[in-house]
Amino acid sequence: MDYVAQAFRDGEREDPPSRDEYEFGQPVYATETVRGTPYAVVGVVYDTRLVDPDQGRDGPRLSAPDQEMFVPGYVNEKQTMLGIALLGTAELDADPHQHSNGEAGGDPQSFTAVSQSMPRWTLDIDDFVYALSDDGFRQFHTHDGTLNLEYYERLIATADQFGPEVALAIVDRLRRLTDADAVLDVVEKKVRWQSSESRGVLR
Repeated sequence: MDYVAQAFRDGEREDPPSRDEYEFGQPVYATETVRGTPYAVVGVVYDTRLVDPDQGRDGPRLSAPDQEMFVPGYVNEKQTMLGIALLGTAELDADPHQHSNGEAGGDPQSFTAVSQSMPRWTLDIDDFVYALSDDGFRQFHTHDGTLNLEYYERLIATADQFGPEVALAIVDRLRRLTDADAVLDVVEKKVRWQSSESRGVLR
C-alpha cells in the first residue's frame, strides 16, 4: 500500500521536521484507532518529490515578500512530498497523540501485537506522520523474539525502481539495532541478486 505525505515547511508548524526525519529509508508511523483499539501504522520513506508550481513559468515574478504584499491571499505552493510504503501495523496500549491533537511527536509505547501483513483499512487524509524511533523500529521487526521481514516482497513491488535501495537501507538500520547479522546477510544477498537480475546482469 502506497501513500503520499507532505513535509511541513518552516513557518507552517512551530517545530517542522528536520530533513533527517524524512530521509530516504526513514521508518515512519501514523496512529489510527479501529474499533476502539489504537494502532501504529508503520511505513518507510522510499521517494521524495519537490513540487514547485512556478517552475517553467516565463516572465517576471514577485519575490516572496512582495508576493504577500500585492497578493494577500497568496499561498506558497512549493512542497516536499514523500512517498511512503506501508510495512504493517502494531497495536498500542494507548494512542500517544490522543491528547496532543497531532501537535507533538511522542513515540509509541511498547507494541502489544505486530502484523507485517497488508493493513486492511486506510489512513485518513489529514493524519499526521511521525518519524519512528530506533526502539520502535526494532520492536516492529523482533516482536516475537526473531527477526521478521514478512513485508519484503510487497515493499519491493511498491517502491518499484527504488525497492532494492530502500530494502538495503532497512537492512543497514537493522544491523545497527539487532544481532541478526546472519539473517540480514541472506536478505542482503537476495536483494542484490534480484536487483542484478532485473537489470539483466548475472552474477
